[in-house]
Amino acid sequence: MAAPSTTSDRISLEQLIAFNDEVASLIRAGVPLELGLKQVGQSTTGALARLSQRLVERMETGASLQQALDDEGDRIPGVYRAVVEAGLRSGRLPEALEEMSGLATTLLDLHRRIAIALLYPAIVFVMAWGLLTFVTYAMIPGYLETHARLDLSPSAITRGLTLLHEYQAIWCPGIPLMLVIVALALSQRVATQHSTAAGRLVSRRLHRFAWFPWVVENFDRATLAHTLRLLVDNRTPLHEAVLLAGWATGSRPIIHDTTAIAHQLQQGKSLQDSLASARRLPQFLRWMLTSGERNGNLPEVLESAGEVYQSRATYQVETLKSALPATLTVVIGGFVTLLYSLLVFAPVVELFRGLAEPTI
Repeated sequence: MAAPSTTSDRISLEQLIAFNDEVASLIRAGVPLELGLKQVGQSTTGALARLSQRLVERMETGASLQQALDDEGDRIPGVYRAVVEAGLRSGRLPEALEEMSGLATTLLDLHRRIAIALLYPAIVFVMAWGLLTFVTYAMIPGYLETHARLDLSPSAITRGLTLLHEYQAIWCPGIPLMLVIVALALSQRVATQHSTAAGRLVSRRLHRFAWFPWVVENFDRATLAHTLRLLVDNRTPLHEAVLLAGWATGSRPIIHDTTAIAHQLQQGKSLQDSLASARRLPQFLRWMLTSGERNGNLPEVLESAGEVYQSRATYQVETLKSALPATLTVVIGGFVTLLYSLLVFAPVVELFRGLAEPTI
């Protein structure tokens, strides 16, 4: 019976990759799994160490690796347990685990690339906002005091600077806080469009970058094709493979269609007939699946389709990585330059103009 999971016991994508690689290496080296997993637990900490310890305890009582993983419940992705079962069934467990690591690494790399693309503009904004705050706090009071001592008549610029200085305690932290709230709201909104179930392989935080839906959609499709190919190639029943591959993406639209397809496959319908109602899957992927079933080369066709979507998403990420920092930097830099001009040069010009006026 699967044990209930806690947040601290769930395995992250990075931990899954590390654990997966070590298990595959142990199997290839001929090391008994109980001994190898015990060494993994002793050399790591946190959730990964606790996972290794639990697996060793169960296997020492006579359970197989598959049974021990099944007992983990939703601490690890359901598709991972299915890959282990498929690898054991086909006698290709090391190869199946290595392919799973490659897929998980690709997904993790996407997250890192988008995070790096957003990092530089964020640094520019923080530095610009800090300088703007300093100018407002240190320079505007001096200008207003000089203006008052010279008994110059107040202008629109002077009144605006006075309001800006008086309400600095509100707008200075308020505007960044509002931007953070908007970003979190957008992230939460797009994240709700994706599954929170433990069956997914893809990290939930990846879908928080779904402000760029064209990128995430293509990686979800690549995940579906690659995972389905991995399961089919390791002799997993097609209806089960379709269902697990859909959950592996974490995408609700894909899960909706793959669940319907799996149900129809269980009823004895062909893959082509089952795909007829899968309108949320792209036409290209449906064509490829139909062709693979008809020609008897479904794993090869799925691998090709996955490469198409992965290459497309990778190109989009690289374009985003190149264009987004430059675009945001120009926008932020232009806005900040305009503000500095209004805060620094406009008051000086206004002050000189007041001094140049003839006194009566």
